[in-house]
Amino acid sequence: MERWNNRVAIVTGASSGIGKSIAIALLKSGMVVVGIARREDLLKKLSEEVESFHGKFYYKSFDIRKEKHITECVQWTVTTCGSIDVLVNNAGVYDETELVDESMEHGKMIMETNYLAGCIFTKEVINEMKLKGIDDGHIININSVAGHYRAEPIKALIHNASKHCVTLTTDSIRRMLIKEGSKIKITSLSPGVTIKESSEQELKSHPEITYLETEDIANATLYILGTPQNVQVCELTIRSVGEIMY
Repeated sequence: MERWNNRVAIVTGASSGIGKSIAIALLKSGMVVVGIARREDLLKKLSEEVESFHGKFYYKSFDIRKEKHITECVQWTVTTCGSIDVLVNNAGVYDETELVDESMEHGKMIMETNYLAGCIFTKEVINEMKLKGIDDGHIININSVAGHYRAEPIKALIHNASKHCVTLTTDSIRRMLIKEGSKIKITSLSPGVTIKESSEQELKSHPEITYLETEDIANATLYILGTPQNVQVCELTIRSVGEIMY
């Protein structure tokens, strides 16, 4: 991770869960981290928690479902920090609404949050990397095992579809960058069941279910970023030992 010291990473959904753990891990590794989320109070609290860390933490509240906010976020980061070297598209929602109960607006919310926002962030960040001459940047899309299989419960149909889109698009962008002669890397990181504040009570009430901790995803992120410059982790899938949900 030495080559990332003092370099700049955007982490979306950084106020809690996986995003918070990734932001902390990158800060401990000496990176400058820009945490993005809707809940500014939680970002401020995180800023106070990491004040003594090796890296430097900035934060901004943006609604990633609005394209204007994404472009403003990218420009604010470049203006504040000078560049963007790493993007972690982590922000997302999990939803189990059955198709028979689904509405257009609700389905759009899931797709915009889990998929389209990451696409726009990736486009904007790649353009900024090219403008700054950064050819060793890295984009990590926090995907899910649900993006590779017909996941249970089947009623989480729109969520699972959004993650399949992430899988396809990540590899398509990888191929696009190769055709352009770019050495910018892009990775899909797909965790299995992970315990978060929204799922902690339910998971712990079912001792037969095994799960990952958010720190496990953060460690996987460090592994991906720590690979040599001639190595690209295209897809990394991690599960807890004994997981049978997917």
